[in-house]
Amino acid sequence: MKIYKIALLPGDGIGHDVTDAAWAVLEKAARTNGFALAGTSYPWSCDYYLQHGTMMPADGIDTLKSFDAILLGAVGWPAKVPDSVSLHGLLLPIRKAFVQYANIRPHRLLPGVQGPLKANGFDILCIRENTEGEYSGAGGRVHQGADNEVAVETSIFTRKGVERILRFGFEQARTRRGKLASVTKSNAQKYSMVFWDEITQALAREYPDVEVTSYHIDAMAARMVMAPETLDVVVASNLFGDILTDLGAAIQGGLGFASFRQYQSGPLGAVDVRTRPWLGARHRPSRHCQPDRRHMVGRDDAGSPWRENRR
Repeated sequence: MKIYKIALLPGDGIGHDVTDAAWAVLEKAARTNGFALAGTSYPWSCDYYLQHGTMMPADGIDTLKSFDAILLGAVGWPAKVPDSVSLHGLLLPIRKAFVQYANIRPHRLLPGVQGPLKANGFDILCIRENTEGEYSGAGGRVHQGADNEVAVETSIFTRKGVERILRFGFEQARTRRGKLASVTKSNAQKYSMVFWDEITQALAREYPDVEVTSYHIDAMAARMVMAPETLDVVVASNLFGDILTDLGAAIQGGLGFASFRQYQSGPLGAVDVRTRPWLGARHRPSRHCQPDRRHMVGRDDAGSPWRENRR
C-alpha cells in the first residue's frame, strides 16, 4: 500500500481544531481509496516564536522537503506577535521555497448552504499568484519615528511569474467553461499592471478556445457581487487575489467555507494538478474560521487568529 508523508502544521488558535478535523477526513478518504497517510506534526507557530524568537527552526524548510504534502491550519496571534512577523516568518518562506506559485480557491455554494446573494448558481475558480507581486517583501523604512520617516514597499512582477500564473489559469479554463478573467488596475498602475495585461493578451493568442476578458480590480469586485454566475476562472496578482478570494468566501456563505490548495513547482518537483491534485502542495482545511470564542477553551480572547486567517 502506498503511504504518503504529510507534514502537519496546526499553527495557532483554531488551526488546531480545523487541522484535527481535516486529518480525520483525510484518513477516512485514504482508507476508502486504498492508500495510507503518515502525519508528522510540528509546533511552529506564534507560541513557538515567543519561546524561540523565530516562527520555525533554521532547518524548517529542509525538514518539510522530505514530505509529500503540507497540511496547515492557521497562523497568527496579533495580540502577541505582529502579523508581519508571523506571515514573513512562516507562510511566505514556505510559499517561496517550494515555489507554490498558484493559490487555487474555488467559490461555489455547497449543498444546503444559503449564501447572502440572490444568485446561487455561480462556480468561480480564483487563481492567485502566490510568490511575488505585492507580497515580494522588497522595500524598507528609514528615519523611523522622525518627521521625515520614509517607507518604501516595492511590488515585483517578473515575466516568468506572470506568464506562469496566467498560463495555469488558461489551462484550468480549458477544463471548465472556457472563460478566463484577468484582473489588474492598469489604468492607475501603468507599469506592472500594463505589463500583466500585455502578457495576458499575448497568451490569449495561444488559447483561441478560451474567452478572455480583462477587468480592473474594482469592476471585478462589483461583478462578483452583482453577477457572479458570469465568472469562470479568475486570475489575479498576489494582493488582488487575496482581496477577491475573501469576497468570494463571503458570497459562498461564510468565511469558514473557503478551503484552498497551492500548486507548486519547487524542490519536490512539479505536480500535475489534474492527476495528483494534492501531492506536493500545501493545503488549509479552511482559510477563515472565527467560531464562538466560548469554544476556544484556554485561549486568550484577543488571541483569536481570525485576522491572519484572511490571507
